[in-house]
Amino acid sequence: MWTNIWQPFLIFLFSNILSIQGYIYIQFERSGGFAGITSKVEIDSNSLSSDEMEKLEQLIIDSDFFEFHKNDSIEEEMSDQFHYKLTIEYKNESHTVELSDSAVPESFRPLLNYLNQKARSRKKK
Repeated sequence: MWTNIWQPFLIFLFSNILSIQGYIYIQFERSGGFAGITSKVEIDSNSLSSDEMEKLEQLIIDSDFFEFHKNDSIEEEMSDQFHYKLTIEYKNESHTVELSDSAVPESFRPLLNYLNQKARSRKKK
């Protein structure tokens, strides 16, 4: 019986914890390069530890991902460069960016390195 009394409170508490941290869903694809190999990874924050979630959230914030638009950068035509497609859903926002290596802002590099590492580690499994 006492679980029925606490249930609304627990639902309220849990939903507030989720909204503070925010739900993150990422689709990442890197293609091209000299070998032309494509690597992909999908990340759902529900499968991450709280430390990993905090790290990923900070990388997204530091990158200013949701403020970036393709015409903010200059793309140089270069053969054998990597191309990235990145979609992030975070705090009820969704944003997709497609760009080549020459157009990647420096603020994106830590996030892209993290996602490349995740894609490689998933490929090995």
